[in-house]
Amino acid sequence: MARPSYLARSPSGRYYLQRRLGKSANQIFGQAVLRVSLRTGDFQEARRRLPMMLDWANQAVAAPDLEALGRLFDQQLKRHVEEGEPRDDRTLAVRLGLEHQIRNFMLRANERGFLFARLFEGFAYRWGDFVNQNKDAEANLAAGLPSAFTPAVLPVVGSPALGSVDVGFIRNLVQQELAAKEVRCLPIDTATTAVVTQQEGEPPIPSASCPHRMADLLEKFLAPPDRKRARNFKGRPEAKPIVQFAIDFFKDPILEQIGPAQWAALDEPLSDIPHPTNVPRNHAHSLFARYKYAQDHGWDDLVRLTEKTLKSRYWYGLYKFIDWAIAERFYSGVRPKFECIDPENLASLPRDAFEDEEILRILRLPLFTGCLNRTNVWKPGVCFVQSAIYWGYLVCLFTGMRPGEVGQLECAQIRTDGTFFYFDLRPFEARNGRVALQDLRNLKTNAAGRVIPINPLLIELGLLDRMQELSDQGEKRVFPEWEQYVRRDGTVRWSQPLSKSWQYLKNKVLTGLRADVSLYSTRHFFADILDSHSIAQRTRDRILGHVGDVRGRYGRKGILDPTVAAQIESLEPAIMKSAREILLSAKQKADRGELTILRTYR
Repeated sequence: MARPSYLARSPSGRYYLQRRLGKSANQIFGQAVLRVSLRTGDFQEARRRLPMMLDWANQAVAAPDLEALGRLFDQQLKRHVEEGEPRDDRTLAVRLGLEHQIRNFMLRANERGFLFARLFEGFAYRWGDFVNQNKDAEANLAAGLPSAFTPAVLPVVGSPALGSVDVGFIRNLVQQELAAKEVRCLPIDTATTAVVTQQEGEPPIPSASCPHRMADLLEKFLAPPDRKRARNFKGRPEAKPIVQFAIDFFKDPILEQIGPAQWAALDEPLSDIPHPTNVPRNHAHSLFARYKYAQDHGWDDLVRLTEKTLKSRYWYGLYKFIDWAIAERFYSGVRPKFECIDPENLASLPRDAFEDEEILRILRLPLFTGCLNRTNVWKPGVCFVQSAIYWGYLVCLFTGMRPGEVGQLECAQIRTDGTFFYFDLRPFEARNGRVALQDLRNLKTNAAGRVIPINPLLIELGLLDRMQELSDQGEKRVFPEWEQYVRRDGTVRWSQPLSKSWQYLKNKVLTGLRADVSLYSTRHFFADILDSHSIAQRTRDRILGHVGDVRGRYGRKGILDPTVAAQIESLEPAIMKSAREILLSAKQKADRGELTILRTYR
């Protein structure tokens, strides 16, 4: 005989109800699968008990949030308590399965700050009667005694008739939660006095039952953290615009009153926020203003957002805020799921490597062959300026380094083993022992810590001379004129100067460049050189700072093997030879005095 759906059997021979939970139910129940024991090893009996258990289990799985689940359990308690003590093992098993799930619900609700006992009046007393009826029935059925089966008389709230341990526990729990709610929701002057009477110096615990406007919570969300929580603050300022969009869209609601229907109503408008391109300045000051402009004036001449922006900035920003509100117990609802993407939203462009002719076109520009002066480096002239931007492009092209890695290079990171020169990008020198986390170098990922052979062309152009001169002056960085960019969350970004230079170069100086090339195409260009010369995958990953498989994390942690280093240093495809002729020709003119050398550092 076929086994009914949702019926499973444990190795011990006992049957149980099993239902896989969706993502929403998974978050409510705190588990991926709902399992409820049917308390029998007899297949026929299990089949009879299963439909009775599914009566409430299917509704529980479909509940959209804790409030709906609590309402269902409260209704179940009312029905069972009115029916009285169960008369047989089958009914008792169903009730015990329900009892176990209600206990779990109370624990989860209490952890999330959801005051279910206040929302469902009389819940505590119905729960106490329900548990006592189950205990009495269990004892009577085990002893073979007839069930009393007397309908329960619900006591008046506050009645001393309830004396069991379980009822006392839940009553104390309810009283503690109500008292805490009264303290936390008092006016500021009264609440301050009340809190001091609890424990000296202990702040009140935030509660989702207190009305908090979304704008007030955004202010708390963006408040500068203390030193120990600084890591949790990362990314919050970037979430501000999209959270503000939700505030404007809902007209600054009380966060606790936003349910699944409201979050669903927000999902589609997120994809209807236009890119600022062609949006008038007086309508581009906020995401909501841009959204309203598109709604009022149509999409003629407006540009849709990319799918990547929608997912990585807008959805991620809202998730970050909602997760924070749930963790801080300002919101007891379930984290929503955003999934609406308009078919007209743009696809993200995959970045391609530079073609050889595009590289030569860049290297023939005045910055590399002779410019007007220190500031007008894209206009032709008789000056030779090896600025941080000059070196930034060349190092990115001929080593595959990230722009942010180039900007923060230190003189001490240019090292040699006596034969080859390297950029040492490891976060610290492990052979000298451990260092504090705050002293680690700023790397994108753990895999970014690596050593990179320096292309001989960079040495011929004078990179080591620059490093030595700056070291003699006591300067720590190789490019001291390269300014760092401090974001609103306090994190430092080093790629800004080169990124801004590239935007100007692409939009104002070079015309007709492909849409799928960017500053990061320098890394794709160098990776393509490694691939074309059959460099081992492990070596390729280490040089580019990519995360490889587990095997790639084993082996030498220091300088690359000399044989491998020599192989990489000898790479010189046709494009490298052409680049060498252009760059060294300008350097030799400067050395002969045909171009005026202008320094960009003291």
